[in-house]
Amino acid sequence: MNSLLFISENVSKKFSLAENECLSILSFNSQNDLSVELCGEGAAFEYRSLSIFGKEEKTEQKIRVAHKAQNTKSFLFARHILSDSSKAIFNGIIEVGKHSSNISSRQLVNSMLLSPYAKVISKPELKIYCDDVECSHGNTCGGLDEDSLFFLQSRGMDLEQAKKILLQAFAADIAKKHPNEEQVSIFTHLCLTMYAKEQN
Repeated sequence: MNSLLFISENVSKKFSLAENECLSILSFNSQNDLSVELCGEGAAFEYRSLSIFGKEEKTEQKIRVAHKAQNTKSFLFARHILSDSSKAIFNGIIEVGKHSSNISSRQLVNSMLLSPYAKVISKPELKIYCDDVECSHGNTCGGLDEDSLFFLQSRGMDLEQAKKILLQAFAADIAKKHPNEEQVSIFTHLCLTMYAKEQN
């Protein structure tokens, strides 16, 4: 059984996945506090999130995943576009029980800081109580790539157009592998609307 959710408001919720159940969540500008238990063999969870904030806005997300059965998988993928004095906190907590085996869990957080005053805090936590696991986490943080900006400008774009193209590509990557086209379409519309708002 596959469950597909799109979140665009603050959510605090618990999920429990049985054998071979899959849950995919696509989130936009939400402060989420989620707890997911993978209780059945073959259960899988994917969480993809984008946050676009400016001024003095703040977002915080806490995602807990407990691998309680063998052959379970999880993937947490978050991206932030932060301007002005905005701040983002992402806390991904992965726990693998001592009787679990053949576990795969990944976390990836990418943040684009468009102001020297913007700030991001990534807090990955791995609590692993068995050996047969494949767990990883990565974090990148920086501004727009100067070489890419130069390339686009050399093709006739002005600076603002070039920035817009790069930011849209950065944002769109979050939803590429989400399996519901309608939800991806809504996500894309919200991204474009929010980016236009931040530019004004």
